[in-house]
Amino acid sequence: MKFHTDSIKVGTARIGTLTGFLKMPDIKFETPLVLMYTKGGSVPHLTKDVFKMITTDSQLLSISLPSTISMLESIKSTKISFAQFVGMQEYTNFLTVQDPACLTPAGFQQLDAISMWSKGGRQLLSANKYMDIIEAFKPDLYVALCDGDTNINSSRKRVIKAVDRSKTLFEQCLIRHSMSETLQSAGILAAIEGGYDVEARTSSIQYLKDKPVIGYIIDGLHNNGPSVKNIPSKQVVQIVEHAINLLPINKLKVSMGCWNPITLLDLVEIGVDVFDTSYPYIATENSEALTFLCDHDDCNNVAHVMSFTDKRYADDFSPICSHCKCLTCKNHTRAYVHHLYNTKEMLHTVLLMIHNIHQYLEFFNDIRKNIKNGTFDKYKKQISLKFRNNNDTHCNSYTS
Repeated sequence: MKFHTDSIKVGTARIGTLTGFLKMPDIKFETPLVLMYTKGGSVPHLTKDVFKMITTDSQLLSISLPSTISMLESIKSTKISFAQFVGMQEYTNFLTVQDPACLTPAGFQQLDAISMWSKGGRQLLSANKYMDIIEAFKPDLYVALCDGDTNINSSRKRVIKAVDRSKTLFEQCLIRHSMSETLQSAGILAAIEGGYDVEARTSSIQYLKDKPVIGYIIDGLHNNGPSVKNIPSKQVVQIVEHAINLLPINKLKVSMGCWNPITLLDLVEIGVDVFDTSYPYIATENSEALTFLCDHDDCNNVAHVMSFTDKRYADDFSPICSHCKCLTCKNHTRAYVHHLYNTKEMLHTVLLMIHNIHQYLEFFNDIRKNIKNGTFDKYKKQISLKFRNNNDTHCNSYTS
């Protein structure tokens, strides 16, 4: 597996390509890239057929261990890969230790093991147990086991423990990875830990920067879940930029989590390559339609989201966005989506997920286009206006 970028300057928005997937040698992903968030291997609220109606492009699926570990014994017994087991074998996948859309309980780590919560409760993962799972699942990309249990409030002692534990776990995972015939075609990523402590981040980077990995996930900035969207750019950009400036320029940089689009654009601007679609998923769960790409006066979408808990849409027979090409906007009205919300119909979340995923894929198409055209800064300012126009009380945390 290979990552290539023409960028020669550290800490800038860049275009790259991810290639060399053994089972799909013709697939090429262009970065900045968004991973398709899944639960149990499927895009939430959507059947596979509906998902294919949203996009026929190749997608790199984000698979989290908490939502899939219950399948482990069945996958072992059938001796097929995770992708084959869930019927998504035409897609490549990226496996993470924690679920970016769900809050990870803090404070349950042990000396040589990481805690993970699934429907079955808390499970402890040692490096060997984790690598047994990786060999059974056979992901295309995966993150080495790490202690990402830090955030802005973590003490220096907790941060240093996370860095030291992650170093030990990484070495154990790398040994298994190197010895495994099953994983020779898989890409392994190292987790850069250290919370918001510059010295701790530097220690993690110095240890990992020359390791044989395809890239790095900049971890330990939050404990996942919906609240990540409220983290302001100014809180994370400086520490992420510090990490990127010390890491090899030719390696992939990943940041998982429900980042709001303004923070995401700031992270793209300093050189982060890969994100995930937990943000549109969380919006769907909140009965919201994403409208931050809509700048058309006839739609009257002045805010970055449209909440269908609002009664004003009961008699609104226009689409969410009259210029959106998604199946929801082409076929249904705001009034209908609002009605589905009130009657608690499952179709409510299906239609919102269709729209939100379509919008987010368009968002990343726009990001790549504007980087290529040299208009990224102008595009970023345009999107920022949507969030500044929002009268919602938490909007101010979105603006940088």
